[in-house]
Amino acid sequence: MRLDLMQLRTMHPLLAAATAAEYAHRAAVGLGRHRHEPGVSLATLIENEAGDASLHWVRAAAGDLLQLDRLRITEDAAEAVALALVHVALGWVVRRRLQRGEAADWLLKDPLARLVALEVSGVDEREDPHRLRKKLKQVQRATVARRKAACVVELMAPRAALAVT
Repeated sequence: MRLDLMQLRTMHPLLAAATAAEYAHRAAVGLGRHRHEPGVSLATLIENEAGDASLHWVRAAAGDLLQLDRLRITEDAAEAVALALVHVALGWVVRRRLQRGEAADWLLKDPLARLVALEVSGVDEREDPHRLRKKLKQVQRATVARRKAACVVELMAPRAALAVT
């Protein structure tokens, strides 16, 4: 499975072009700070099924890391990877960004036009083996959709785990 982070806008037409570009850029910076090169393998776990994907992006300038907040890089890189993953693997498409208090990050539509609330969490390296379960519990509070999903993306490995209810 090929995840081209430069194609986020094509995958998610309602995502603002500037937002898609910013996410792709921050993913390039975040992955680059771990010395990953475009085409790096991403270990995936989608609904308890292990798999592999390859991540593709355009390299960021070396100095970009110094100009950005480390936490923001990690969070936005995780969102880029998660949005690419759910589109390519499951055919989900962004409807809108959710607001604080809505218990998730994104409202998406699956191929059957069902709404899905998606919570994304990014980490630089594995720190909490229960993080996915915690994020899935959080997204259960979302009232905007019946289907709920959580995705945890780790940049150092890199790997992504997605659970759907």
